[in-house]
Amino acid sequence: MLPKFRELGVQSYYRVHNHLPNDPGNLIANRYVAQERLGRGSFGTVYLIEDTKTAIEDKLKVLKEIPVGDLKPTETVKVMQEARLLSQLQHPAILKFFTSFLERDVFCIITEYCEDGDLDCKMEEMRVAGKTLSEGQISEWLIQLLLGLNYMHQRRILHRDLKSKNVFLKKNVVKIGAMILLILSTYMLFMLCLVR
Repeated sequence: MLPKFRELGVQSYYRVHNHLPNDPGNLIANRYVAQERLGRGSFGTVYLIEDTKTAIEDKLKVLKEIPVGDLKPTETVKVMQEARLLSQLQHPAILKFFTSFLERDVFCIITEYCEDGDLDCKMEEMRVAGKTLSEGQISEWLIQLLLGLNYMHQRRILHRDLKSKNVFLKKNVVKIGAMILLILSTYMLFMLCLVR
């Protein structure tokens, strides 16, 4: 049973229901335990979760919940198609997709956890500390980002919301995440070429 995170928040849910996060009765999809809320965006809420059925090094993952109650049936189908497409993207600079599932009125996407946060937070952290990123570091991350984007573009996929908050860091590797995808048809590619 998936707790109503949007209504109570992870900590409140466990406080109200007197359960510990590792209580088997609180398993999401019979394997995930919510640890903490990481953030909330225009498309849903993101939680750090523990996967009870994987190896130690991959235990922490991210669950993004997208409420589908307000979506039209065609929009729900589109979200599921995008999740299926995400599962096919295998590149070091793209956030790893594990699975997705529908739980009541919430569509859940499970991805890898990037313990170093997002690029926006990293830049803010550097600014507050009065430091700057080295040119070498910026070049390295830019190359990784461009390689990931090239991989997507070769498959006729556009990100549609690429910004520093949607670029994550994991062990000094850039990971493109928070996908809002647009699959380009041949017609759309032709029209884009005409606009240039």
